[in-house]
Amino acid sequence: MNDELAETLRRTLQHASEQAPRAPGGLSARVVTRSRRRAARTQMAVAALAVAVVAGGVVVAARGGVPDPAPPAVETSKTPSAGKVNPPATALWSRTAPPAEKVWPDAVWKIPAKLLGGRAFQARAIIDDRTVLLETRNGSGRADALYAYDVRDRTSRKLTDVRTPEGVVARGYTAGAGRVFWEMSNRADGSYETTFWSVPVTGGRATAIGTDREVTGDGTLAVVGGRLAFSASEGGVFTIPLGGGTVEAVPGAGAHHILRWPWVARSDPNSASAARYTELLNAETGEPTEAVVHPGEYRVECGVTTCVGVKDGVTFHRLRDGSRERLIPALVLNNRMFADRFYPLLTNGRPEVILRDAVTGKGGDLGLASGNGPLGVIADTPVMSRVLDMRRADSHLVVDLARIR
Repeated sequence: MNDELAETLRRTLQHASEQAPRAPGGLSARVVTRSRRRAARTQMAVAALAVAVVAGGVVVAARGGVPDPAPPAVETSKTPSAGKVNPPATALWSRTAPPAEKVWPDAVWKIPAKLLGGRAFQARAIIDDRTVLLETRNGSGRADALYAYDVRDRTSRKLTDVRTPEGVVARGYTAGAGRVFWEMSNRADGSYETTFWSVPVTGGRATAIGTDREVTGDGTLAVVGGRLAFSASEGGVFTIPLGGGTVEAVPGAGAHHILRWPWVARSDPNSASAARYTELLNAETGEPTEAVVHPGEYRVECGVTTCVGVKDGVTFHRLRDGSRERLIPALVLNNRMFADRFYPLLTNGRPEVILRDAVTGKGGDLGLASGNGPLGVIADTPVMSRVLDMRRADSHLVVDLARIR
């Protein structure tokens, strides 16, 4: 188990433990004992599921080079008044939902696992309204080629080979200006030295994009006119010409990361409330905004329009200005809301995961349960991800969140 996997597992188990039901005070010793036993069983079940989840989880993100969906209107509800007692600690979701591909047929696709000769692959980005970018891996688990998959014709074509030496990771795939872009970061010595690459969407030889100085990317790219924007791993947003050249810093974004261009956000890991991406900046206009975070709230994480967090053991979501708050009466996996409106709910009974839309209230079963337990699920992904890819026994379930209306 590598360090990233271990950290993801630790966070998932910690959050599950925080939200597991606990017996209220004042009950008889017998009731308290029974409640504790139920809590222990719940925690054990969630822990077992989290182990399988993190071991099999596959999530990818694409945030640039495609038209941005309009910010959704979050469900309207009254913000709980001061001093109001929240419901008991969150439990596993008890409701069922139809398969996600039936709920959102225009945005969810099954890609056969035997595609490309059965080689391991992941969906990495959306190239256009009918084409998904797939990355294949070699026996060592490193990227070795890129393919374009047509969701209508169900056919694939090779775009290019990707040479990924040991210790180097390919990431940050995005499409725009008729090309696919990505970065290669050297993690072997901990320096995260980054180079950028691109290939035409029609296929061809991958070419490097030169920079006038060494950079360290965080895996987030966006095509902005004739320039490629990227976030630095230590914070800061920069751009370079698509053909290579001088690295230019985005004014006022020296500690920010790209969420969805032109919006970049600052993450403060030392915040007492552990808030992330609450400070937002429009990289094109310089307009700043800051999300509302109340005392006692923790694990608060924000997107462009919406924040999700925990208070009194219950997960909530609301607009960045603090309005339209709504509690989520279920265990939200990794306390994440994707694309400002979707969150994955863990269910009881079979180890199922439901993707729920906060705008419409619809939910779709991701179909990750089987006789052998979950085969893959969302474990950790950036808040503004557009593409989710989950492994099943014989297929991948790919969700394009931007196509859900």
